[in-house]
Amino acid sequence: MEKELIDISIIIINWNAGKYLQETIVSVENQTQNVNYEVIIVDNNSNKNDESFKYIENVLEKKSNYKIIKSEENLGFAKANNIAMKMANGRNFLILNPDVIFHNNIVKILSDYLDENDNVGMVGPKVLNPDGSFQQPCLRGKPYPKDTLFHLIGLAKTFSKCEFFNGYALWHLDRDKINTCWALSGCCMMVKKSLFEQIGGMDEQFFMYQEETDWGIRTKDIGKEIVYNPNAIVTHIGGVTTKKIKIKSIYIFTQSMEKFFKKHFWQKYNFIQKAFWLTLIWANFGVRVCKLQLCIKRRKNV
Repeated sequence: MEKELIDISIIIINWNAGKYLQETIVSVENQTQNVNYEVIIVDNNSNKNDESFKYIENVLEKKSNYKIIKSEENLGFAKANNIAMKMANGRNFLILNPDVIFHNNIVKILSDYLDENDNVGMVGPKVLNPDGSFQQPCLRGKPYPKDTLFHLIGLAKTFSKCEFFNGYALWHLDRDKINTCWALSGCCMMVKKSLFEQIGGMDEQFFMYQEETDWGIRTKDIGKEIVYNPNAIVTHIGGVTTKKIKIKSIYIFTQSMEKFFKKHFWQKYNFIQKAFWLTLIWANFGVRVCKLQLCIKRRKNV
């Protein structure tokens, strides 16, 4: 009997996602039609009492089109995805967070777009917040330090129609039109297997954050396009796992920013410029931690 061909490998990295993993799986199964797919779940050493881990053991391990990898340590987002992609059988890979809800048949929409456009290596959907507002990371430009600074301090969104301030945030682009870009949201993005074979997987020096941005730059470096396609729509809850380790996640984010800057921009600057940008990166860490502590203090006083 001939083995059934797999169109898409849906890859989910889980770490204590609670009830949201099941909601994501239900969404995937209800919305994904007219395409053969497999689901590969890497559990990054979740708490054995977490609802997501129990759901994997009691339900998902019994499904024939699900592959489950249980790690005995938290491998990080990049390394866990790379392990899954190496064993994936689909011609396209959907990288998916365990807190994403599909609005439509995004798997087929994104896969068809990749199949119909040889020059495109990655494609991502429009990503919404739970309140229906637009989640900016799903449509991003090249993160030059000055453009990233404009985004972090709010100038990009304040002057959302001004292209000068939006080299990274891209607020000036129409969110309802297909656009090329430099980076998509790692919560939901589709990648051609052939691209993975050509440029490799995510850089594992990034434990979490910036890995998809680095992947995007490497994609553009070989002349392949990255496309934002708003015909596919998802809602991303966001922060489901990191909110439990908020200060640590801010620290990891800042570390990743420093690693990213050193990898892609270090040779372009002199000593003074390097010191300036590194100071800003870690000053941003301090500001975010202070804001978090103030929020915690206000909640306690309410």
